Amino acid sequence: MKGKLLSLVLAFTVVLIMAVGSAKAFENITAQEAYDMVDEGEAILIDVRTLEEVVWVGSPALEAGGDPIAYLIPWKFWTGVDATGNSTYEINEEFLAIVKQEFATDQALITMCRSGKRSTLAAELLETEGFTNVYEIDNALKQEDPDANAHGGFEGSNYGNDYNGYRGYPERLLKSNSPRQFDVVTVTEDIKNAEDSVSWKDRGLPTTQKVDLSLILTLE
Repeated sequence: MKGKLLSLVLAFTVVLIMAVGSAKAFENITAQEAYDMVDEGEAILIDVRTLEEVVWVGSPALEAGGDPIAYLIPWKFWTGVDATGNSTYEINEEFLAIVKQEFATDQALITMCRSGKRSTLAAELLETEGFTNVYEIDNALKQEDPDANAHGGFEGSNYGNDYNGYRGYPERLLKSNSPRQFDVVTVTEDIKNAEDSVSWKDRGLPTTQKVDLSLILTLE
């Protein structure tokens, strides 16, 4: 009897360890939650978009047109547009080293990109590398339901994938290659499930076109 009980306890312990070990260290949060955390000095916001996105599209701020609040550490660099009109990129090999240089592993860090893809990769990497207090502006719903219109990041639903070329370029080209001036706006009524979007712009949070060079982090 004791042998069976011991076996059950050991089996339960192994399952528990496996479950804990496989759990995500980072948490999906809304842009509003990120805003509140940064405003209250509880977390650091890391923008993993490209510098071009920051310049052309804008950045999060605590008040409209105010100073940017996110540190910029690109997940990848924009390298231009190829002969077909599609953007080309290269991975930022120094991303992790810069984060480790600037922040402690137990510091509250929030990753953010355009809609949630790059920020997820960044959060997963930080988790793997021992950062224990990581958040991401994204919607966990899209992990559960790939068809859900669950937007995250800075722009969320405010960007149409009908465009080729760099995301955010002021004179992006349509698929027909006709020049088109594009202004970023907040249009929540066009979201299939507005309540499912957790992005900065879909929620109408403050943005700015200002660029603070001191927030662009590089490896020393």
